Amino acid sequence: MTLGERIKKYRKKMNYTLKELSDITNLSIGFLSNIERDLNSPSISNLQQICQALNVNLMEIIDENASESPVTRFEQRQEIFSTPNSHVKIENIITGKNSLNGIVITIENKSEQYSDMSWGHSFDEVGVVIEGELDIDLNDEKYNLKKGDTIFIKSFTPHRYRNPIDCKSVVYWFSIRK
Repeated sequence: MTLGERIKKYRKKMNYTLKELSDITNLSIGFLSNIERDLNSPSISNLQQICQALNVNLMEIIDENASESPVTRFEQRQEIFSTPNSHVKIENIITGKNSLNGIVITIENKSEQYSDMSWGHSFDEVGVVIEGELDIDLNDEKYNLKKGDTIFIKSFTPHRYRNPIDCKSVVYWFSIRK
């Protein structure tokens, strides 16, 4: 099942029309329709808005047919999202129907601009910088995280990030699935 088909399935499960979902997310009906028909790919920020409106965890939409193995091999990671122009890649690092979500965000190059603003998730999350650095804008406060640093982000807290240095930034993110 494609991403668009899964979004449509969850929308129908909530008994929402495209117009109702559009009203909740502030995304146009046409854009949502194109996502459901896999003609457009949503940004992570858009996908988070849709998931919040549908009361579904982002990983449930992305990782619906995951295996039940407790091991995720490096070469088996599922790429969730990538942007060639900003050199950002997001991969799922925990497979299966688990109570824990885990992703890794890799940003290859220094970014002058922050990512799209996340409007916050319906879950708390923890980020751990594994390599490089990460700037986080959290409630209009800026933090610079270096290798080994962690950050806790409370549910529904708006935030965005960027790589402030000319080296690769790798950050692992974990949250509890609701």
